[in-house]
Amino acid sequence: MTDTTMVPFYKSFLLGQTVYLDQIQGLPVRDLELLNVDTLAALEEARHRYATLEDKKTDDAGAAYRQIKTAGYFQAAIQIELGKR
Repeated sequence: MTDTTMVPFYKSFLLGQTVYLDQIQGLPVRDLELLNVDTLAALEEARHRYATLEDKKTDDAGAAYRQIKTAGYFQAAIQIELGKR
């Protein structure tokens, strides 16, 4: 069993579940495509929010940065997995 405290996760609105990064390869294509849309939208939103913040050292900036990193990890993993199929 994977220690999920160390594995990045994403709470997918479209799938209605939490997805862990190490579960990407086990997702059906339909779910993978929905997760792709979900994380891409989250990535763009977080990038926009981060860019509009004047002080990048605030808690809001830190939260946006973490969302950018997490969504970016998921985008990379999704693109790799979609390329295999």
